Amino acid sequence: MGSTFTTFSGQKIKGFAGKEYSLPTYLQFVPGYCVEAVHSQESLGFKGASTINSIYAVSHVMSTTGKRRQQSFSEDNRYFPLLRNHGDVPTKGDPVLLCTIGKINYYLGPLNTINNSPTWNDDLNYKKELTIQNSDIQQNTQRGERGESVNFNKEGLYQRLQKIRNEDLDYGKVVNEVTGDYLIEGRHGNSIRVGSRSNDPYIFISNKRGYLNKFESLSDGSLITITSNGTLAQHFSGYYDVNTEENITGFQLSSDGVENNTYPIGLIHSDLNNGADIQDTIYGYDGNQMLLHSDRITLNSKLDDIFISSIKDIHIGAGEKLSINASMSLNILSDNVNIGNSNKATMESMVLGDSLLELLTELVEALNGAASLFYGSPLPLVDSTNAPLATKMTSIQQKLNNILSTKHKIEQG
Repeated sequence: MGSTFTTFSGQKIKGFAGKEYSLPTYLQFVPGYCVEAVHSQESLGFKGASTINSIYAVSHVMSTTGKRRQQSFSEDNRYFPLLRNHGDVPTKGDPVLLCTIGKINYYLGPLNTINNSPTWNDDLNYKKELTIQNSDIQQNTQRGERGESVNFNKEGLYQRLQKIRNEDLDYGKVVNEVTGDYLIEGRHGNSIRVGSRSNDPYIFISNKRGYLNKFESLSDGSLITITSNGTLAQHFSGYYDVNTEENITGFQLSSDGVENNTYPIGLIHSDLNNGADIQDTIYGYDGNQMLLHSDRITLNSKLDDIFISSIKDIHIGAGEKLSINASMSLNILSDNVNIGNSNKATMESMVLGDSLLELLTELVEALNGAASLFYGSPLPLVDSTNAPLATKMTSIQQKLNNILSTKHKIEQG
């Protein structure tokens, strides 16, 4: 039963001879209770693809055909999502709103109640009814009696997301006043925030937020941010790192925070930009930017290429090892390739293998043909044991070709 006529005590009208009659009232939406939810083809109420995300529900409003919670329910109690492409599928025990339009039963919900929790809200219309002892132990628990799913984890109730004023980014001087954001909050610490600071829009996608945390932060399991104004430190002032048990202020590149890292991105970036201050060039950037922040990030292309392009520099830093694998070829094209810090005086030029081989070959051939004169007659050069050098030169010459790599090449210049 969705939309229905019902009567309320105290609402009566007088008829013939002053007799009082109950006044019928039509309710388009009536409060109800989710008895079973069809999440997949494995759900008990699954009867084809058209029943996915439907629920079985019982109305709290009584009528002549209404059914109480503990009574059996049938297909007459199946309700479908009211909205076509946007829904929050309930779980057993969730309070919902029920209606009937065009002879089709629909639901809206789960409903928020005075708990105001994104994880779980108790059904305020719940009234304990006479129950029959069930052989299923789960049904005889307090949660089972209320019809709640014992599989639903409500040990940690997550906080509602909040938004406080950011003095650096919000417009005006009004105290404790901000512009509200559009929020989609999951039950267990994930969310999407579409909002703004002043008229500067941003989007935050967060997963695995701490259940006591009231804001997205760099301590979230995974965080994707798209901002149009403000540094990362201005949006995320700091957080507590559970791994290091330290309070981290602002944002720092992970590789630069590794102890004894002698080649941090910040140092290399500064060296390549005439000693620039990285607090300005890296951490002070406040234009349009994106951040992907997680324990592990994988970019994987199944069928075609991955392109990474920048109008300026690309910096890759690793706190430990960096590996680049290519099954066919690895090409590094640049007018200036440096292995090591280009600003150090100890930097030296690379050797071209083919040119070196050519030079050494000519040298060996020249030594091999060298001789001394004895009374006008040429004599072959010998070593300290009087053995001819030509024999050793021939052996050396045969080894020269082995100094060239068959896989790795370097460009002349």
